Amino acid sequence: MARPPWRAHTCLAALLALAACDTVTARNVSLDAGLLVDGAESSDGTIVNDRGRTREGSGEVELNVGRLASAAAPNRNEAVGFGQNRAPRRADLPWTSGGGDRFFLSLGDQLRLPATVWIVQGPFPAQRDHAFIAALNAVVIWSRERMGTMLTDFQIKDATADPDIDNALLNSTGGDNRNWNDFSTKIGFDAKRINIYWINTVEGSTTTGWSDFGARIVMGKDTGDELLVHELGHAFSLQHPQGCGGSTAQFDPTNVMWPCSDSRAFLTEGQIFRGHFNPASTINSLYGARPDQPTAGCQGAGQTAECPALERRLWADGGYPAN
Repeated sequence: MARPPWRAHTCLAALLALAACDTVTARNVSLDAGLLVDGAESSDGTIVNDRGRTREGSGEVELNVGRLASAAAPNRNEAVGFGQNRAPRRADLPWTSGGGDRFFLSLGDQLRLPATVWIVQGPFPAQRDHAFIAALNAVVIWSRERMGTMLTDFQIKDATADPDIDNALLNSTGGDNRNWNDFSTKIGFDAKRINIYWINTVEGSTTTGWSDFGARIVMGKDTGDELLVHELGHAFSLQHPQGCGGSTAQFDPTNVMWPCSDSRAFLTEGQIFRGHFNPASTINSLYGARPDQPTAGCQGAGQTAECPALERRLWADGGYPAN
């Protein structure tokens, strides 16, 4: 039986429309790729800010991003790419109004970040294993959440017999104003690395940690295995999405940066973007791990032309769907 003519015409129209769509081919892909795309709708000039696209695959993966034209400043014309075990990358894309643009964006190789742990409160063997498991947990979360970072050259040093250790170091208080320099000068400090001091108590608790948003972290001796990835998030310039006491419409205690939790597991693409692109992140300021790559000053949690919203998700996180 011959197909009705309207069906053939519909298929032809769909093929013609598809041919006119713009595409971005992500390169250096491992398992999946996601894009946040900026530009303007070719049809009517409506601004497109962080249009999301995802697709599974490896090697080179082509993603259809619609029909786009260049948007006027201060809007942007670009794509930011994310993927499994890949560092996010950003590319300027000069969209044309005719459709059919084809661009390429190479995801970055995983960033390998060295760190040093100083075991101040013993016993050393038990706390060494504690630190190793916490670091392994951080790496697993980063891999699963497409953070694009890896702890490497992870050194654990025994400082339990250091004669300069006193009560102020073992039981550190002061919040952001604690005397961080005492840890560096009295215990030790390795340059160009994050230094993690495993002590007895932080702010009077054995289960609390603290970051100076730079190269130093202090950890209580009984901290949960999920807390180190949270404090490393602070080193990457990330803030708490909410104070203790309850979930928000977009975050709950399963987010890595939730302040009071023992179930941290997820990161949004908005958080990952800030961790890589904020100039204050140790990825840039300490490690210099993105030479010649652009940065972006993301102030606060909201969406701007330069930065996605903090809660932007290309893939689902626990109970939160992609948005």
